[in-house]
Amino acid sequence: WGKAIMIRNQPLLWVLSIGFELMELTFRHMLPNFNECWWDSIVLDILICNWFGIWAGMKTVRYFDGRTYEWVGLSRQPNIMSKVKRTLGQFTPAQWDKDEWYPLLGPWRFIQVLSLCVIFMTIELNTFFLKFCLWIPPRNPLIVYRLVLWWLIAIPTIREYNTYLQDRNSVKKVGSFCWLSLAICIIELLICIKFGHGSLPEVDAVVADHILDDGGHASHDVPFCVDMENLPNND
Repeated sequence: WGKAIMIRNQPLLWVLSIGFELMELTFRHMLPNFNECWWDSIVLDILICNWFGIWAGMKTVRYFDGRTYEWVGLSRQPNIMSKVKRTLGQFTPAQWDKDEWYPLLGPWRFIQVLSLCVIFMTIELNTFFLKFCLWIPPRNPLIVYRLVLWWLIAIPTIREYNTYLQDRNSVKKVGSFCWLSLAICIIELLICIKFGHGSLPEVDAVVADHILDDGGHASHDVPFCVDMENLPNND
């Protein structure tokens, strides 16, 4: 839902959804919680959770996009309920801008939109790598605080970047939020590289024992899921 509020483009949201599942598949040998069964990644994550989030987010976008606002003063409201609605409406946007990305407009536009997707997925991956490299417990509130802070930063960042792509005449360069987000993403990535060097697990030999049969050949008869957290420690 939060991504849909920021991106406001359904095909791009599906690219990010499927792309992150591919990132999980790529780094599953490094992070234990990325080891999921195929039905967990495809059915639960993509077809159920991500689909519902994209649907709810785009419904919210369309609701605000077609809504008209009448900013009548609080003292001119006829009753208490109207005053309460007017007070709460003060915190809603005065207008809702449409973000059009057009990734197939040309080769350069495709690279620009692809760069946004790469940075977006890098920030998401940093969440899991920072938690692992810095030994942060899964229930630590710092994880939620970081995600909320990133969401608040990403909203004006994506708006600035989309304005830069849509209107090149009046906007000659990207805004300050774009550079700030890129700098934070790079710093987080460098922290993961620095503190993750030597601590990230390699492919365990126990996994190979599950994959290979007694003759040393790959076994394709029975599908399996490996729980890295329950594997024996070789230290």
